[in-house]
Amino acid sequence: MDLFSNMYLAGTIIFGGGPVVIPLLREYVVQPGWVTPRDFLIGLAIIQAFPGPNFNFAVYLGALSLVGTGYHTILGAFMGYLGIFIPGITLAVGFQSLWAIVRTKRVVISLLRGINATAVGLVFTAVYRLWQIGYLTPGTNEGKSLAEDPWWVVVAVVTYAESAWFKVPAAVAIMIGGILGLCWFGAVGSS
Repeated sequence: MDLFSNMYLAGTIIFGGGPVVIPLLREYVVQPGWVTPRDFLIGLAIIQAFPGPNFNFAVYLGALSLVGTGYHTILGAFMGYLGIFIPGITLAVGFQSLWAIVRTKRVVISLLRGINATAVGLVFTAVYRLWQIGYLTPGTNEGKSLAEDPWWVVVAVVTYAESAWFKVPAAVAIMIGGILGLCWFGAVGSS
């Protein structure tokens, strides 16, 4: 039930986009010791290649959370799935009939603008927190700040430039990032 309640809480915060919930998911599954920081970061990297990454990530984290507890990991995956989906579905279904009326009110429009600005701030916060833990080193189980190695700063800047200025599709940017990671391995990792 702790797993379900943590995923449910994470599911209630997804407004503004999935990246907002990643630091929250990390806190909810790494702090109790259900998932190691290394498994969290590896899973996050893999899941980003799939559609609906945070929902898939919740399933992954749910399954990992029950490893070694005596419960089947499928139960954990299912609890993670339900926990992260139920808040959004409940809100969408419950509010849908009122939306046509409410969305024309100026006070609601102002409220939504404020919520949107807050969501952007939360996305920036999430990106910063990922920046602080997003670098795995061999032999450690913890993440390090990407700023500790200038190469990863270059990769981040190149990815931003690809996306913002050159309109490179996300899938291509991810492949370029992978190639740059392999370049780093060839130059530093093999020594």
